[in-house]
Parts: sequence; structure tokens; C-alpha cells
Amino acid sequence: MATSKRGGSSRSKNRRTEVPGQALGYGLQYTRMTQLLLEAPAGSFCSMEFLDDVAQQHADKGTRLIQSKSALTANPVADRAKPLWKTLSNWTTLGADSDYDLEKTVFEIYVSRPVGGQLVEAFANAHTLEEARAAIAQARDALWGKSPDFALKSTVADEIAPYLERVFNADQTCLERIICNFQLTLGSGSPQADIEAVIRTHPVSATKVADIADHMCGVVKRRVDELLEAGRPAVIARDTFYGWYAAYLRKVDRDTVLPSRAKAPSEEESRGQLPKIFVQQLDLIGMPFEDKLEAASDYLMAAADRTAWAVSGEVDESSFDDLDAALKRSWKNKRRTCGIEHGSKPGEIQGQALYSDCMDFTTPLQAMQPPDHFIPGCFHRLADDLSIGWHPDYEQQLKVKKAA
Repeated sequence: MATSKRGGSSRSKNRRTEVPGQALGYGLQYTRMTQLLLEAPAGSFCSMEFLDDVAQQHADKGTRLIQSKSALTANPVADRAKPLWKTLSNWTTLGADSDYDLEKTVFEIYVSRPVGGQLVEAFANAHTLEEARAAIAQARDALWGKSPDFALKSTVADEIAPYLERVFNADQTCLERIICNFQLTLGSGSPQADIEAVIRTHPVSATKVADIADHMCGVVKRRVDELLEAGRPAVIARDTFYGWYAAYLRKVDRDTVLPSRAKAPSEEESRGQLPKIFVQQLDLIGMPFEDKLEAASDYLMAAADRTAWAVSGEVDESSFDDLDAALKRSWKNKRRTCGIEHGSKPGEIQGQALYSDCMDFTTPLQAMQPPDHFIPGCFHRLADDLSIGWHPDYEQQLKVKKAA
């Protein structure tokens, strides 16, 4: 029993040391992709687990393949590190594809903290084919020994031997081009802090940086997960990302007027909304036909603005949920006040008083002033799904009306 207990303790200890590193390594890919999107040129596309751990593609600037390494304890780019040689082996296999354009591809190893190694630094400093050839020879001599005897080859660890075999026996022209385009990128030791450092170079309030970094990392992870769950490549356009980014900046760090993007609907379009529930709610409180048409117009324009602002990035989509919650809360309070002040009057009159009070209500959206039709149109949207109503007994009245 004692032996079993010690064995169990050993396994538990191994899990404590290995699992956090594995989780950090995979989670790092999301963080690295977020930073890549922040720094990527306009018109590019960034991906995760598609071309490589992380990658960037641009029609004119070519492709950037990135292997991300967390380096929680070990050095993944040490001279005899398995991650280094496995990565180079995979790239030589890719480079053997005659259709792959090596000249327009950057091969990058990203490590989350400062590390190094004599051989990887020689690769990173090789910017010409001649320098790449010399760096490869240096690595071969160090690990295998001088040609043709390769006296050190038999001493190479089993875990890296097959990768060295593939690399050193690869097509030399291909290998030289990979090394010539090789890049070693080192983080500060905190990938999150590195993202915040990028955001600080933008016109953003210092007090908002951490919140913005957290939000954008969450947005990227959610979008990647949604794409992978749908069986689609996890590819995000840099320009789309910057739309999300700009929208969130406006939400937390801007103060301005929000212009309408909606066209005023024709009378025919407004009349087409008359059968909707929000118009039936106005019927219950005896509102005139002209008010119903105005409500229909506000409803249509508000819906169009919500869509346009979200697509353009002027408003972060989560702000609409915040607005709806604020409108429901305001309606609830106004309804209570209306009941106190007009409770002895007919339900129709109570409803008209509540409706008028809500139609005069104003509130900013992401600290921006929306157009006049927007808040009334959003109230009508809530009335259409029965989240709110004007008549004191609107739900029961609509049930009776529907049954009739």
C-alpha cells in the first residue's frame, strides 16, 4: 500500500508540473494570434492551427508561419531541444512541396520569454543564402561532427535523431532558403503584457489598456472556437478584427455623437409593419394612426442602425445588450411611477402616459448620443417581443386579441 501511495504521489506531482505547461502552450496560440492581429498589415489574414500554430498571409507581403513556444521552464530553442528540430523538420517537409513559395514565406519561432541558443541564433542571423549555408554547416558539425565521418552522430539523443536526419538530409537549396527566411521572436515573459505594450502605442487612455487587452483576447478566442466548432478554418481578417477593436475603443474610451446610417422608410414600408405586435400594443392604448406610422418608422430605422453600426464597427455588439437592459429597467421604473400617479384612470390612459414618458427618454450608447429615432425604435423592438408593454394588462389583452 505504501508503494502504491508513493506511486500515486509521483504521478500527481508529474501532472502538476506538466499540465500547466501544456495548457499554457496551447493557450499561448490564442494570445499570439491576438498580438499578430494587432500588428498585422491591412488586408492580411491571420489563422490558428491552419497553416501552422499561428500564421499570417498577405497577397503582396507573403506568408508568415509561426510556431509558438511557451517555455514555462525548459528552453525550446536550445541547441539540442526537440521543439527546435521538430519544427525545422516539419518546415523542410513543407518546403519539399514544389508548389510552395519559399521565397515569400517567413519561418518564425516565437518563444514567450527571452531564451537563446548558439545554433538558433546563427540561423536567425543568417540573412543571405551564403550565411544560411554556413549556419547549417555549423549546426551539422556541432551535432554530428565533421563530414564525412560524422563522429558525433551516434551520440545524438534518440528524441531528436530522426528530426536531425530529415533536416540535414533535406534538399539543401530548400533548407538554405528556410534558414535565410528564419526569424526568432522572443516575448518579455508575459504574453499578456506584450499585448498591452502594443495597445499602449495606440491613442488609448492608459487606464483602459488592460480592459481592452482582456476584451480583445476574449473576442479572438471566441471567434476561433466558433470557427473550429463549425468545422471551418480558424482564419480572421485583420480588417475585421480592427473593426471589432475600434468599436470597443469607442465603447470604453471615446465620447462623441453617433450618426444614423438608416434611410427613412417610405409610408408603404411603414404600413407593412402594422400587423406587428409592437403596433398592436399601440392599438391597446388607443394611439392614432399617425403615431403608429411614426412608431413603425422609428422601429425600422433603429433596426437598420443597429445592424449598420455593428457591421461598421462603430458600436460593439455587447453595447446593444447593455442598452436593452437599461431600457427595460427604465420602463419598469416608469411603469411603477405611472401606476402611482394614474392608477385610478382607465388602462388606456395609463398606457398613453407610460408610452409618452418612455418616448421622451434618452440615454447614450457607448457614451455617444444616438439619433432621435433610435431609443424610441429600441423601445418598440422590446415591445414587439413582449419584454415591455404600455397597457397595464398588455400581456392578457394581447392573448385575448389573439384568441379572438
